[in-house]
Amino acid sequence: MTVKEHLIKFLDWKFDNGIIFKTHDIQDLSERGIVKFGKRLGSPETYTRQFRELRLNNAYTVDKIKSPNSNEKSWYIVGRSDKV
Repeated sequence: MTVKEHLIKFLDWKFDNGIIFKTHDIQDLSERGIVKFGKRLGSPETYTRQFRELRLNNAYTVDKIKSPNSNEKSWYIVGRSDKV
């Protein structure tokens, strides 16, 4: 399992269920990898970079939601490419 594959599973689940998520949820996947796979697949920053790359490559169309009570961004996936 790679960081990209792990992140895609997370994003697909969020898309399929219409769930908004925050940037820290993506970064927390790094720690969850230890529990799920017995090792860290990548750092929190690696997951953030991979998320940015997937957005820039149009693998996922994402709406950025700014919360008035937090500086952290929330995200909502509005579409995904079949070429992921």
